[in-house]
Amino acid sequence: MSSPGHDGSFSPEGTDLRTILNRLGEKIDHTSCPTSNQINICRDYTGNVHNILRSSLQAFRRQRFNPEARLDVVFVDSEQTEGAVDGGGPTREYLRLLMKAIHQSSIFEGPETDKRLTLDTCERLFSQLCDKRTHPATLEEVSDVTFKEKLLKIKEATTVGDAKAAIEEAEESLAIVGACRSITTLKQRDALVQSAVDFFVEGRLNVALQQFVEGFNTLGLLQEMRAHPDLFRSMFEEDVTPLKAKDLSALFQVSFSAPGTHAREVENWTICFWRDWLLDVEGTEPSI
Repeated sequence: MSSPGHDGSFSPEGTDLRTILNRLGEKIDHTSCPTSNQINICRDYTGNVHNILRSSLQAFRRQRFNPEARLDVVFVDSEQTEGAVDGGGPTREYLRLLMKAIHQSSIFEGPETDKRLTLDTCERLFSQLCDKRTHPATLEEVSDVTFKEKLLKIKEATTVGDAKAAIEEAEESLAIVGACRSITTLKQRDALVQSAVDFFVEGRLNVALQQFVEGFNTLGLLQEMRAHPDLFRSMFEEDVTPLKAKDLSALFQVSFSAPGTHAREVENWTICFWRDWLLDVEGTEPSI
């Protein structure tokens, strides 16, 4: 037996992404909710989502916070404080806002549709988390514009003399990353630049990487990621697979009225119109 994976491909039974995430979700204790798991949220209706992140960190840093128990989300700006009667709606709304806040935080940088971690690209980070060999770091991955320009000047030097002059100009920066040394050939010049790039892209990441490892160990997520990296890759890297009408339609489960009733007839036509519209807009560019 096999079942469809996240990207539509088939995997052995029990190893598709949805099954794995459901299995991880079953580890959460839904029967109890410690008071330390209450997250008090004050929404900012001006569009500023940083309050969400600040409130989340306040809760996660509590000494008695239990990541294996359910959350108790309270929107304090709501007329009804959900609190202990959180049936899932407030939590889902909170997680949506939290993902948006993380996306807009200083943790990430780059274009809106192509964000990367400030310390590392998501592709490289994912490979490191999964204990996979990473491809050699490139100069393009150096986010510090000034340091990048200095390394580029060294790399583009056509003579050893020019390269030495460029190295001297960048001496202070190279010393910080442990790459400042004398060269006598252009091959040594290339090795120096690569050494500086490697440290900037990967060497300074060690502390942050360990924090990620500790976080992903919660509920055994990291173990599943390392066991099934191909299934989880699309959650870290940009998914270039075009959205199909059937994919969006499959996200919804219709609760029909009894067959033969007028309500069921109206519902049938509604579903027809809905599916026709999905097919009509499939592959089209959104209008502004």
